[in-house]
Amino acid sequence: METITITFPQVKVNLGINDITFDTLENTVFDISQQIGGKVLEKALYDIDDNLRQIRQKGTLKNTGKRPKYLLTRLGDIRYKRTRYKDKEGNARYLLNEKLGLEKNQRISLSRAKIETLITTISTYRGAKQNVELLTGCTRSHEAIRQSVIKEAERIINYQNYSIEKAGRLQDKEENPEAPNDIAYVESDSTFIRLQRRRKRKGKVYILRTKHRPRKQKSIEVKLAIGYRDKMKRYRNGRGNGLKLKDKFTYVQIGDGKRFMEKLSFIAEKKLSISKAKAIIFGGDGGQYITNGIKDYFTGAIYILCKFHLKRNIKRALSSRPKAQSLLNELLRKDKIDKALSVLTRIITRTKDRKKKKLLKELHTYIDQNRQGINPIKKIKDKAIRDRIKGAGAMESNVDKFLAHRFKKRGMSWSVKGALSLLKVKETIANGEWDSWWHKDRDCPIQIDTKPLKQLSAKDFWKQKQTIPLIEATIPALRGPDQAEPWAKVLRRLQNINYYN
Repeated sequence: METITITFPQVKVNLGINDITFDTLENTVFDISQQIGGKVLEKALYDIDDNLRQIRQKGTLKNTGKRPKYLLTRLGDIRYKRTRYKDKEGNARYLLNEKLGLEKNQRISLSRAKIETLITTISTYRGAKQNVELLTGCTRSHEAIRQSVIKEAERIINYQNYSIEKAGRLQDKEENPEAPNDIAYVESDSTFIRLQRRRKRKGKVYILRTKHRPRKQKSIEVKLAIGYRDKMKRYRNGRGNGLKLKDKFTYVQIGDGKRFMEKLSFIAEKKLSISKAKAIIFGGDGGQYITNGIKDYFTGAIYILCKFHLKRNIKRALSSRPKAQSLLNELLRKDKIDKALSVLTRIITRTKDRKKKKLLKELHTYIDQNRQGINPIKKIKDKAIRDRIKGAGAMESNVDKFLAHRFKKRGMSWSVKGALSLLKVKETIANGEWDSWWHKDRDCPIQIDTKPLKQLSAKDFWKQKQTIPLIEATIPALRGPDQAEPWAKVLRRLQNINYYN
């Protein structure tokens, strides 16, 4: 086995002891060790490149000389030279890059990129610039850090789409070999973040759009979902009643609600095996994309309307009527929805103010459209399952921790691409996949199958050996890995008739 020797030089530094402090001593030692480490790293790269040059196959690669390379590392910015070769086809190759796993035009090491990307999830880009400089002793512009995050997020998004595509084509192995829980929980909500104002560049002057030319879109809707198996005590010992979510995963997306729910169903199947659960609890804020998505992709799930959003809408519409608020909440708690709607109708007829009347009508529609999500647990026939369900309600705190703390601070605005990139990075960290992404999944080859899913015909089910033609087929499950198949979509449309009756 061939080896190389890494030698650290001996260094002596004389410091004046009169004005010395521990801070200056620490910074001096750090700067010296960083400079030494950079020189040692450059020397090691030179030795490896020289070794590869000597052991290469003669006659297959032609040496065309050295080429300089610039790389950002945890030890600082280093410059070194590597040998460039040409193969028989005339293609340029760098054996050092191939040996060390460096990509073409790579300008930053993975360790430093990991540090910078992680810091951007908890700090602004300008703050990340300062924190990275404090941590590594090297300066880099906040825009360069931002572009690095966007580039890394593109890899994460492509890998996630690849995983979902594999699940849709039944090519993915089951992630949780353990027996699934009888109850699986999924919750979803959406929030808005401010959209950046578009800028038109003319020469060196940036011209912002004025009020005379209003923008069509002022905010970005971010859809967030979580899934988990159960709620358990946060601390084993002590009297605290704090709970945590078991096997929680997070999924975030910007865009179409139908596509969001479809991808969420694949991820939930992969993480929680919801097709094997006896009960699926789906909590939501009453958004139309959620109710429609439950019918299409979470068939059989028990929909629970978020009590926070329900009470907030009641309070907003009846802000000047506290007694009516209490009456409405009490009627809904007792599952007297028709009576609550009739009370609202009487209030609407007596209200003359247009704005208040509009809010009351919206509340009436909101309650009527989401009536199946009000007190649905009481309607479950299986008492053993009903007693074990702990309800939803974990979504709001997740929205606050995942989104608000980083994306909704004062003065912040985002582009769609920039917001989605940082969201996907935060999603990877929240799901506990951060380390596995850098060491395993990042280098996973992605091969997207562009062939459409094959639609089965009746001829595919004919029994060839029997004299009497016989078609054998089983009714497919409308949830699980087969839900995106064409025949599942047809059956889903048929069963949507009188869905809640």
